[in-house]
Amino acid sequence: METTTGISQPAPVAIITANPLALVMLAFVILGNVLLLLILLRKPGKWYLRSLIKSNPENPTQQTNLLNRIQNQMEKQQNLLQFVTQNQQTLLRKTEEMEQRLKNIGRLQTVSTAPPPRVMDNPQPTPRLSPADHLVQVLEQGGDRAALAQWSAVKVKITAASQSRTYRGDVDGVELEPAQAGASFLVFQIRGENLLVPNQETLGVFQRYQRGHTGLFVLNRQSSQPTPQVGKPARVQPQGKLWRVVEQGEVLIRG
Repeated sequence: METTTGISQPAPVAIITANPLALVMLAFVILGNVLLLLILLRKPGKWYLRSLIKSNPENPTQQTNLLNRIQNQMEKQQNLLQFVTQNQQTLLRKTEEMEQRLKNIGRLQTVSTAPPPRVMDNPQPTPRLSPADHLVQVLEQGGDRAALAQWSAVKVKITAASQSRTYRGDVDGVELEPAQAGASFLVFQIRGENLLVPNQETLGVFQRYQRGHTGLFVLNRQSSQPTPQVGKPARVQPQGKLWRVVEQGEVLIRG
């Protein structure tokens, strides 16, 4: 009969790394073998020994040999049981290592599949308004005095000579002069530009008579326009003490 040293130990590591299902099946097989050996090593061995002794009561030599054989067989079974128990412990340890490995893989997959953190888009800088647009924006908001006070402003009116020329149809290069009384317009100096707008009283005149100042502002009638307002300032250039119109403006009125 083959000795204990002749039994080759299985290689559970290869099974574990190859297929986790095979690992579970192997565990059930080993556990079944352990239970079977435990049953065989307890009562059946003693019962078998007593039966053999009773069947040969008249031959002491045979009984002694038989006892030795049975004892050797039981030692082999005990060694086999010890070997199976060691393999079972190794298998359990490998199972725990495999479970930990699977958990680590699951965590890595969760991290790798997680959506990348959202990068906030860089806020687009607010476009800087041109001087004319900036002035129109302030006027649309009611012409707040505090907002208008940030720019230098000059009260002006059309010169008598330009007024006469416009009556004759000459509307090019209308000139304006500073005026404290009777001023109809304001010249705002904003970031190097000189912008001309009508005051509130003149805007009311535009609305009542449905006409603008020739050579200064054109009218844009809109049915949805609640009150008259500046749509585009006129551009002027200084000439000594006067201001000369180089580009007409636009006024929006209801009509």
